[in-house]
Amino acid sequence: MGDARIVIAEAEEEDLSFLLGMWNDTTVMRYCGYPEGKGWTDVEIAKWWRYYLNNRAEYGAEETQFILRVPDGTRVGESYVGRVPEDFAVGDWRKPPEVRCLMADVKLATQWWGQGLGTVSMRLVTAFVFEQTSCELFVVPPHRDNPAAVRVYEKACFRHTGVWAWPGHEIMEMSRDEYASRFPEQGEGAV
Repeated sequence: MGDARIVIAEAEEEDLSFLLGMWNDTTVMRYCGYPEGKGWTDVEIAKWWRYYLNNRAEYGAEETQFILRVPDGTRVGESYVGRVPEDFAVGDWRKPPEVRCLMADVKLATQWWGQGLGTVSMRLVTAFVFEQTSCELFVVPPHRDNPAAVRVYEKACFRHTGVWAWPGHEIMEMSRDEYASRFPEQGEGAV
């Protein structure tokens, strides 16, 4: 999927070194809630890749690791879409019972910040979610100290809930009905 500025595609094994670089960049990961200085190793990302492939095989499009590229093929970021299990709760947020819910975020390499690519990418990921899965509620958890991420999700039409999940992370949401009303030209292919 793509538009004139960004193409999103499922990650492949040759993307692991890019993901390793992204996930070890403390500037990119500073608001993600990972332990300070944790870092990833080649062994850990290989283990994660096997875990991802198993989840992808079991759950299909509801577990998708995307690589974000500019049209010349240069990798600029990533987004992971994942299922929110029944009875999931974190902080003050609880997954609504019996509602198919997916969660994602979007991360860009620092040299691509401030160019509107995060918003374009999140809109493409959102279109994928509502057109290729049976998601009823799509959520994102930006950190309050990351106003750029909050703006990306606002521009992609997620609404604030005022509900806090992990420390400092507000849940923002978009329902399938909200997606269809905000992007009617997109919603016709929804599952």
